[in-house]
Amino acid sequence: MAPLRAGIVGAGIAGASCAGTLAAAGWDVDIFDKARGAGGRLSTRRLEPGWATLGTPFISAKRDPFRSQLRDWARQGWLAPVRGEVLHGRANKGWAHAQLQNHYLPLIEPSQIVRKLLGTAHLYTESRVSAVRPRTIILENGQVMGDYDCVVCSVPVPQAIPLLDALPRLSERLGEVHYRPIWSFLMRWEGGPEADIIRFDDHLIDLAVRQTAGGEGLWTVHSSHEFAETYLEASEMEASTRAASAVMGLLGLPWPVEVEASHLWRHAKPESTIGGFWLGDRENRVALIGDGIAGAGVERAWESGVRLAQALMLAEVELADCPAISALDEG
Repeated sequence: MAPLRAGIVGAGIAGASCAGTLAAAGWDVDIFDKARGAGGRLSTRRLEPGWATLGTPFISAKRDPFRSQLRDWARQGWLAPVRGEVLHGRANKGWAHAQLQNHYLPLIEPSQIVRKLLGTAHLYTESRVSAVRPRTIILENGQVMGDYDCVVCSVPVPQAIPLLDALPRLSERLGEVHYRPIWSFLMRWEGGPEADIIRFDDHLIDLAVRQTAGGEGLWTVHSSHEFAETYLEASEMEASTRAASAVMGLLGLPWPVEVEASHLWRHAKPESTIGGFWLGDRENRVALIGDGIAGAGVERAWESGVRLAQALMLAEVELADCPAISALDEG
């Protein structure tokens, strides 16, 4: 019997975990992403001395099986538990020591972790999808990728809705999902408290994480949702200037903060979700996964992809023989 085929839109952690799990089970998997590589919010920025991340600052786990998965990645040298100095506060109020339990920092580029998850799945980068139809993916260049046994959409819900015009059963459910944005910046400064991670006591700037692979004094700074919503339509220069000024005050720095890069994550964190691990249209063989379905965070996105893949693997005989897929009932 020929291998079952899956087409997946979006090569973030949810899409990659689904693709890799299916590929390891013998499926023929195509995964399409509009970016130049895999990663989504775990993507990285290449720098002259190395790399830095403007995306998810940590990978954390609250429970198994993802907690076991992180320990396995740590044994492979991909991650290390957060053990450095973690401070909370601001310069004019003082600093307190803080702890982060079951949080890991990447030792290799986070996008490479996502790429490794794909296994033998076929990754098509810079491949923008214009529509998802029953068992079919339509690319922006007009190419039709069809005859899949299942199509999986793993992009943020606001990006998924325009792709689903032919699938009202799915798209009508998605209007209740809303996201909040975050601005992220690569900043370089001298001085400040001796720390590897700083959680600011501030309503505009949330977090700073030292980037050891990017040279001396380089940090990734993440804004609050309030800051990002205030400067949602601002230019990168304006947002960077405002954020740098705020960081100087919070750290009590006498010297300017240099901003080397910035990125607005419009769909950083779902404020509301569908619930469950996936949302499926079994008649048309299409399913949605990701944080807008399963909840915020890398852990929930990973679980979403793995759980759908496991359900599809359990239904392989039905997928091969029947037009309907009970595995795509909501999971």
